[in-house]
Amino acid sequence: MGAPPTLDPDGLVLARLPAPISSETTRLAVLSDVHIATEAEGTDRLFHRTEDRLATAVDRLNRSEPDLVLFCGDLTKDGEPWNFDRFDELVAALDPPHVVTPGNHDVPKSSDEHRTPAVAAFERRYTPGSLPLVERVGGIDLVVCNSASLPDGSLSDTHEGEVSGEQLSWLEETLPRLSNPVVAIHHNVVPVMGSALANRPPWRTFTLRNREAVSSLLARYDVPLVISGHHHVPSLARRSGITQLIAPAACAYPQAHLLLEIDPSGTTVRMIPHADRDQQLEAYEAMQANELRRVFRSLVGATIETAPVVDEPSQPSLEPAGSYAQP
Repeated sequence: MGAPPTLDPDGLVLARLPAPISSETTRLAVLSDVHIATEAEGTDRLFHRTEDRLATAVDRLNRSEPDLVLFCGDLTKDGEPWNFDRFDELVAALDPPHVVTPGNHDVPKSSDEHRTPAVAAFERRYTPGSLPLVERVGGIDLVVCNSASLPDGSLSDTHEGEVSGEQLSWLEETLPRLSNPVVAIHHNVVPVMGSALANRPPWRTFTLRNREAVSSLLARYDVPLVISGHHHVPSLARRSGITQLIAPAACAYPQAHLLLEIDPSGTTVRMIPHADRDQQLEAYEAMQANELRRVFRSLVGATIETAPVVDEPSQPSLEPAGSYAQP
């Protein structure tokens, strides 16, 4: 058996896509699933490394100078106030502007043994108003939604996600007015696994509970790209007219972020590590604990080995590399 796949310092091209396009070259960075944990260690998330990895990611992002950094949810281990504070301290060194959407680990849960800040407090802290929102970035309209909580609190006992009816109505009103929308959300709209697995635990927790309604709406308005996190498996998948890009976990193998360059020829997606080879191997070994994590790392490794997972027009259709996707 060969050595586990790792990323070179310059990363790799994860995908080249025909859309979105922009007459103005636009660079969007995506950092997801940071899971800052100042009082924990171990697990496949390597909690005791999360502060160092975020600090390194901030340094690399400052050097790459994107137009905007999107934090796509799960900033903290489990919504602890002290971990939000530490996240803020580290991100204070970030030069480019940034926008944030919450993940399932950033919102109040009934099992919390601490006081997780309310979603309204999260929005006041991290958004220029409230969610959902539109942020004009270069030549694109970044549409940021919240899939981690619902107004009635019905997601407080689960890590599943859903786009609220209010947000769906807002999207119906907003998308037709946008010239070049890209949607960002924490939970996955398109299942990475095939339908047989996507509807079973634990796989079903990675996609929206109302994914059919969301997919239909986004496809109806020709949204060219949806960006999400949550799964910890970087991939690109297409179904029902939706192209979904899932960012790697900042805290777990291979400990990386995405950099999208959008120009008149399309979109190039690079996956860039903020961990050296030894640190990536440590993260790989941390995913040995159970079968589910071993499946995750095999999917990540297959993506690294086969990237770009799509390189159009030579590969006009795809399923995520290394997945169990079914027709």
